[in-house]
Amino acid sequence: PNWDDDLGGSSVYARNDINLAQLTEAEQQALFRLEQMVFFYIPRICNHCLNPGCVSVCPSGAIYKRAEDGIVLVSQEKCRGWRFCVSGCPYKKTYYNWQTGKSEKCILCYPRMETGQAPACFHSCVGRIRYAGVLLYDAARIEETAMTPQSELVAAQRRLILNPADPAVIAAARKNGLDDEWLGAARNSPIYKFVKEWELALPLHAEFRTLPMLFYIPPLLPVAASTNNGNYNLADGEFFGNIENSRIPIKYMASLFSAGNEEIIKSVLRKLWAVRSYQQASRVGNIDQSRAAAQLTEAGCTAEDAEQISRLTALPRFSDRYVLPPYHREEAIEQLTGDTQQHKYQVGFGYSAPPRRGP
Repeated sequence: PNWDDDLGGSSVYARNDINLAQLTEAEQQALFRLEQMVFFYIPRICNHCLNPGCVSVCPSGAIYKRAEDGIVLVSQEKCRGWRFCVSGCPYKKTYYNWQTGKSEKCILCYPRMETGQAPACFHSCVGRIRYAGVLLYDAARIEETAMTPQSELVAAQRRLILNPADPAVIAAARKNGLDDEWLGAARNSPIYKFVKEWELALPLHAEFRTLPMLFYIPPLLPVAASTNNGNYNLADGEFFGNIENSRIPIKYMASLFSAGNEEIIKSVLRKLWAVRSYQQASRVGNIDQSRAAAQLTEAGCTAEDAEQISRLTALPRFSDRYVLPPYHREEAIEQLTGDTQQHKYQVGFGYSAPPRRGP
């Protein structure tokens, strides 16, 4: 849970946060000062990992990763309530239903996904901060990637993700049964842009080595400041400060998003900073154009990239945030049973009987 439920509980939980281990005592105290405190919300659902811990520990083999879209599900018919998945998931996103005697987890609203709709939590997000799309990856390199040294895990996971515009990747994908609609969705995927092309989105706790497939863009604000005699004083005198004076320490964000590698966090923040400076220079005019251009160069970002990043983060249309291909379930049904008519109106429903205890 978030720290103390917005100051509604004990400070003991916040001080025992393992992500604070690399911070100095002074940095920790600064985080806990009421005047400087920032509520750093991380919306967390199942990461639908490439190397899911819950799948490997289930004695019944009830948990599986779907081949067609990578969603990790729990079979309510096979589950026997061993609950190894509860302890085996490092993100603690598998739960035990005491009424049914079965384990449950986020299903990424696969009935909605199968009909081209975004998952409910994505669709209802009032901040419009969630995106969904297709990522292509090389399954043969999952084990090699998971065994990468900790400081290189994020870079290794980026290398695992394939370029959907590469002719060799397209040919291999078609050979493995992906049609052109899925390949087109992969090329237009906002997730590919954020994770691979722009290298802005990062996995949560990559050191768990489950290769999570939900990614987060670290926050740029708020800047460090203090209150003294009723005055609000910024750390370096500038309104927007700089990445070194973020109120959320870089070490803390590195513990969350880059397996402790601070340079990855700094690279992301520099790029976000450069995009903001570019937009201020071009739209408001309160920053010199040469200064904005220098920041773009330092961040390894072009003006075209900055414009695209700005539009996809601040002004995205619904169709920009969710690029979901058709599933063509009729093809699989035709191969299995030969009769697609009897399966009409059955999208997303496996069994009509609710799960219950007993054999």
